[in-house]
Amino acid sequence: MSARSDGCNLIPTQEIAAKVLAEVERSRISVKSAVQKIAGGFNYKIRGSVHAYSLETLKRLNAIDFYLKSTLKNFDRLDLFTKNLLRIAVYEMKYKGVHPALATDSAVRIARKRDKKKAPLVNAVLRNVEKLEISVEDRLKELSLKYFHPEWFVKYSIELLGEDEALRLMEANLNNPQVYVRVNELKSSVEAVRRYLEDNGAVLEETFLEEVFRVKSYEKHPASLEWHSKGKYVIQDLASCFVSKALNPSPGEVVLDLAAAPGMKTAHMAMLMQNEGKIVAVDNSPERVRRMKSKLKQLGVKIAEVKLGDGCKFEYEADKALVDAPCSSTGNYASQPNVKWTFDERKFRATLKVQRKMIENALKNAQEVVYATCSITFEENEGNLLKVGVKVLPLSSPFGRGIREFKGVEFRDWDKVVRSFPHLHNTAGFFISKLTNL
Repeated sequence: MSARSDGCNLIPTQEIAAKVLAEVERSRISVKSAVQKIAGGFNYKIRGSVHAYSLETLKRLNAIDFYLKSTLKNFDRLDLFTKNLLRIAVYEMKYKGVHPALATDSAVRIARKRDKKKAPLVNAVLRNVEKLEISVEDRLKELSLKYFHPEWFVKYSIELLGEDEALRLMEANLNNPQVYVRVNELKSSVEAVRRYLEDNGAVLEETFLEEVFRVKSYEKHPASLEWHSKGKYVIQDLASCFVSKALNPSPGEVVLDLAAAPGMKTAHMAMLMQNEGKIVAVDNSPERVRRMKSKLKQLGVKIAEVKLGDGCKFEYEADKALVDAPCSSTGNYASQPNVKWTFDERKFRATLKVQRKMIENALKNAQEVVYATCSITFEENEGNLLKVGVKVLPLSSPFGRGIREFKGVEFRDWDKVVRSFPHLHNTAGFFISKLTNL
């Protein structure tokens, strides 16, 4: 399918992508979920094109909206579809290299098909945007618009990492996330999956985890192949896989997973335990619990007891516990760019309290706990461990170490915890620590 919508292609990518972005904005769901909901009936090539358009537009949302709001003062009052159709057209002409006249024509055609009254507005706005360039005097705003991140994140990451490294981090967040494949040895073998993927055109590279491959290139995305639907392997970030390895669950042990959905780490732990022992997998959402049960069944997990419950209060005596906590997802901006634009300070503070309660509860139920987030912030990671006052056990690190000091707060156990960053390790940004109640 062509990505252009100039009257020649049968399915206009931009129109479907505008619907996807409208759904992301309306329902606050991920692009992946919205594509499945809006474009699930199309073949994988069409879904892939729509996903790419949606993701690349969302990555640059602040700069795209800067152009549009400079032209149309009541932009925010437009209906969601028209807003996002305009955003996609601006992405095309300013960042994708599509000729402005062609990008404008495509958007006008789609607008006219849906509502003839909107077509003149779309045409006028885009012709004005074509003439604009971004120019601001404020240094922070300039970096925000140049590197496509909210101003608060630009300021925060510079304070955390220094300007040079912060800019490298933001550049890395614009790249497509590295694809990793984790072999599910409950259903297949490492060698069998390797041969299968290579036979299907994938070029693989080994990682420090025997069961995880980095996919250097592919003819067809591994997620669209038959063995993926059969649960013989999953798509899972390397740093995410290391979380389960850090807990090091053994066959026969009892493991408590206090924030288990969607179940990827639960399934990985079951594999490491050779389906022997017990995993009590807890989540507080009935819908997520339902989906997790289905996923674990698909992956051949037999030792997981899935429970609906509050990870801050749920009690179950275990050998080990995992707290892969709900967080701000600031380490996942490459794969979930919509999260960049929905940060809420009040919710962030509430999340910190939840994280600390989950750590404290895990330590009441198990002697050994792994606490992890997919966030780069100090407050959610080292800061939380300081607030709770726990004993930190040393973890070997295939990535980097923690933050020693931030804004006058010192974390003395920085060399016992693990951090990964997109710009340094080609993974999502993770914090991983091992704690004990002894």
